[in-house]
Amino acid sequence: MVPPLPRPPVFGPAPRRNRASSAWLGLLVATVAVAVPLGARAGEPNASPGSSIIVAGQPFDVGHPVVLWSDPQGFDAYQTTCIDQQGGCCDFDNKRYGVRNHVSKRSLPELQEVVSQFVLHFDGCVNSRSCFKSMHNRPRPRGSTGCGLSAHFMIDSDGTIYQTLDLVERAFHAEEANSTSVGVEICNRGRVDRSEWPKLPAEYRTRPTRHVVINGEDHEAYEFRPEQYDAIVALTRTLLRVFPKLKPEIPEKDGQVIMNTLEDPLSFAGILGHLHVDLQRQKWDPGALDWRRILRALNGFEFPVQVRGFTEVPRTQADLLSARRAAFFNAEERATGFFPIAAGRFWHSGVHLRATRDAVVRAPTRGHIIAARSASAGTSSRSFVLIKHELDLDGATLTFYSFIAHLALPPPSSPEANAIPWLQAVAHGPADVRGRLETGEVVMLNERVEAGDTVGRVGTVSRGPEQGPEVHFEIFTTDKLPGEFGRAFRYLNATSDGAIVRRADLVNPADGNGDQQLDGAEVARFFRAGDLDRRQSLRRLAIRHQHEWGDRNSITDFMALRELAGLDEAARRRLYDIVIAPYLFWTDELSAATGLPNNQTIYSYNALTFLLELAARASKIELPRTRSREVRDERLEARRLARVPLTDWTSPKRPAVEPPLFGPPIGVRLGPRRREDIPLIELEPTDSR
Repeated sequence: MVPPLPRPPVFGPAPRRNRASSAWLGLLVATVAVAVPLGARAGEPNASPGSSIIVAGQPFDVGHPVVLWSDPQGFDAYQTTCIDQQGGCCDFDNKRYGVRNHVSKRSLPELQEVVSQFVLHFDGCVNSRSCFKSMHNRPRPRGSTGCGLSAHFMIDSDGTIYQTLDLVERAFHAEEANSTSVGVEICNRGRVDRSEWPKLPAEYRTRPTRHVVINGEDHEAYEFRPEQYDAIVALTRTLLRVFPKLKPEIPEKDGQVIMNTLEDPLSFAGILGHLHVDLQRQKWDPGALDWRRILRALNGFEFPVQVRGFTEVPRTQADLLSARRAAFFNAEERATGFFPIAAGRFWHSGVHLRATRDAVVRAPTRGHIIAARSASAGTSSRSFVLIKHELDLDGATLTFYSFIAHLALPPPSSPEANAIPWLQAVAHGPADVRGRLETGEVVMLNERVEAGDTVGRVGTVSRGPEQGPEVHFEIFTTDKLPGEFGRAFRYLNATSDGAIVRRADLVNPADGNGDQQLDGAEVARFFRAGDLDRRQSLRRLAIRHQHEWGDRNSITDFMALRELAGLDEAARRRLYDIVIAPYLFWTDELSAATGLPNNQTIYSYNALTFLLELAARASKIELPRTRSREVRDERLEARRLARVPLTDWTSPKRPAVEPPLFGPPIGVRLGPRRREDIPLIELEPTDSR
C-alpha cells in the first residue's frame, strides 16, 4: 500500500490564480498550525492554473482542463441559495454537502482511509451549466430534508472537468455511498427520445447509441464523446494515485461487466456506476458507458515519449505492427544510444528515444516510483526515475522495473513541479527527502503512478557519442521470465563480462573491420543500416549481466579491465569519469530499500520489445515474430585491445538540435468555455425510471 501523503496545509478561501495570495498563504501555513473548522470552504494553494483538482486543500494536477468552483467560470456547490428560482425548498438556505464519516480533522490522511469508490453518473442534461442548476435546485429524495444535490465533479460535453467541491466534503450524489465515494456527473442526455431532438444540440442526431440492459430493463442510450472518455481517464488516474484504497477495477463476474445493483455496494473498492449503488434499483446511469474502454486505458501501456502518432501502445494487431515499426525507427535510426552495446564495447542496458527537448515523458504502465534523482553532469542530465511494476499476466504476477533517465526535472518547490505528480508529492513530503533530491542525491520513494502519468520531461544526454534530446528507456527483471511470455525472448548469460561486452555475437555484427573493437561510427552504422536479421536478434535478447551503472562496477575493477590495458592510468580514469561515474545510481542502500539484488545482476531486455509484447499479450494478440538469427553464448577472449576509441567519448560529434515534429494545433479551441457561453437548457430528468 502506498504510504499516506502528508497532511495538507491550512486552507481557506483563496481567489483562483492569485499568486500573491498563495504566497501569503504559504507563509501562514509555515508559521501557524490550526485545525480547519468543519464546513470550511477549501481554497486552492499553489495549484497549476487550469489543470489541478483540490483534495483536502492540496492541488493535484490531472493534465487536463479543470475549472474550480472558485474560478469566475466555475460552479460553486458551496453556494447555499438556489439559482434563479424561488418556492419550495428554495425559500431557505441549504448546504449541498455534508461531513464525511471519520474525517473530523479534514485531513488528507483521514480522507485516504475513507475513500474507496469513484461513482460515475450521466447527468441527463446537455451541458454542465444545466446539470449544475438541476442538481443545485432539486429537492432532496423522500426521507431527506433540504434542497439541492451535488457531485464533486462534472464533465461537460467538450471534456472540461468542473470541480464543485473539495473532495474532503461528502457530496450528495450516491445515497449510502456518499461518505466513501467521489462522484462525477458526465454530461449525457441518457435515454434516447428522438421527439426531443429539436431541444438538443445538433450533434445528438448523429451521436452513436446502443442498447443496455440494467437491472433487467432495456434502454437505448446515447454514447459518450471521446473528449469525455479522455477526461474520465485523466481524472480517474489522479484519484487512483491519491487514494490507496481506490482500485483500478470495475464490477465484474466471469469476465463480464455487472449491470445490476450490487448486493453489498459498500464492500466494493473501485470504479462503479450509480446503478451499482442504488439499492432501490431506480437508477440506470451511467447508461451506455464503455466500461472496458476505461479499464483498458487505466491498465494499458504507453510509450515514454510520443512515437510518431503513438503515445498509447495500440490494442489491435495492425496498429501494434505500425507502432513497432515507428518505435524501432525512433530508437535505431534517429537516436544515438542503442541496446545492448555502446561505442568501446561498453554495456548499454536501454534504448534511447529521440524527442523534442522538454516534451512530456510518461510512465509506461502502472506501478510505483521507488527511486529518483534530479541532477546533471554539465550539459548531460543524470535525472531518472526507477519504477517497479507488478501486473497480472496469465494468472500470475509479473514483476519488472523500468528505468527512465536523462530527464529534465524542475525543482520540487517550483510551480512547474505541480504538473509532475510524484514531484508534487515530494514537495509536500518530508523535508529531508526534498532536500536530498534538490542536492542531486538518489532518493528512495514509494509513489504510485498510472500508465501515462507524467514522470518528467525530455532532457539532454551528452555522454560521449550519445548526444541530443533523448530519453534512456530500459526494462529489466531480477528473475527469468516464466511461461509463454518468457519464451518470447532468447536468453544470454553474460554475468562474467564486467563493464565491457565479451559476447562475440553481440560485438561481431557491428564490427565492420573485424578488429573486435567498436567505435561510435560502427555502432551507429549497424543499428541504422546493418543486417536486419541480426538487429532483430538483438531486439529479442534477455541478457543476464551486472548493471553498468551500479557501484559494483567500481573504478578499481574498471582500471583492471584487460581490454583497456593499452591506455595509461589517467586515460582510463578519464574514461570511467565519462562513461560510468556520472550515471551510477545502484548502491547497497538502494538494494536494501527496494529489494533489488545486492550483486546488481539483472536480466536486461530491449525495452520496446518488452513493452510491445506485454501489450499484445494483455490484448490477447499474437504478434508475428520477426526473422532473427540465433545468438550464441560464445565469449570473446578478454585480451588487450590494440586500439580503444577514446575519442568517441572525449571528443564526440554534436548532433543538430531536434526540431519539433508537429506545430501547434490549428483551428482547435483549447480552453474551457465561458459560463455565459454555455446555454441553459432545462429538460426533464432521464437518470431514473
